[in-house]
Amino acid sequence: MRRRPSASLVISFAALFVALGGVGYAATQLPAGSVGSAQLKNGSVGNWKLKSNAVGARKIINGAVGAKQVNASQVQLRVATPCSTGAVKAIGLSGSVTCTPTLPSEVGTGGAAATRGAGSAQVVTQWLAAGSPYLVLAYPHAVIRGAAGQRVEVDCTLSTAPGAGSSSTTKNLAVELQSGSDSEAGTIPLVLPVASSTGAQAAAVSCTDTATPSTPAPSVAVDSTLNAIQTAANG
Repeated sequence: MRRRPSASLVISFAALFVALGGVGYAATQLPAGSVGSAQLKNGSVGNWKLKSNAVGARKIINGAVGAKQVNASQVQLRVATPCSTGAVKAIGLSGSVTCTPTLPSEVGTGGAAATRGAGSAQVVTQWLAAGSPYLVLAYPHAVIRGAAGQRVEVDCTLSTAPGAGSSSTTKNLAVELQSGSDSEAGTIPLVLPVASSTGAQAAAVSCTDTATPSTPAPSVAVDSTLNAIQTAANG
């Protein structure tokens, strides 16, 4: 005859089934908002558990991200100190500053010329010393008078020559004249990085103008400043 299971064995099996069923319920039937900070084990949420773009600016405490958390090859850290004398020569990725006791040289001049027609008229020229790159800035200012209804365009070019580092940049100013007695005016900012050269280079501003209709010929006068600042490098 088969023996009936004892009461203790029945209770043990019942407890086992409840325990197993409870785990399955907890994994699939958790009520909304039931898991909080107290239920999460420290270090239990890893990188792969975070949804892409889940952490935004509002989720980061102010001041929480510092120099140790950023990629120094992509983010320029804050400049550490100024130069007590001279000028800044270079800034490292960590914010360190390299100073030079010699201030960069700067040259500049101004000039004026009238322009008319397809032929280019040189407005101003400045020679740059050899052996250093420069950042050249020019601001041609054009004053235009003509017949009512004319469209006048002034094109100005900042260029350097001679030398292997010869380069140029061109911009224009276009105006629609409303009255033959009034004048229109505007400035054309020009910026040009210039590579170093073994010989002196001439930086120059030249301008030309065109009008539609072409007659009567408008009066166009251009004056310009030209400044060049010595730089460590032009990347």
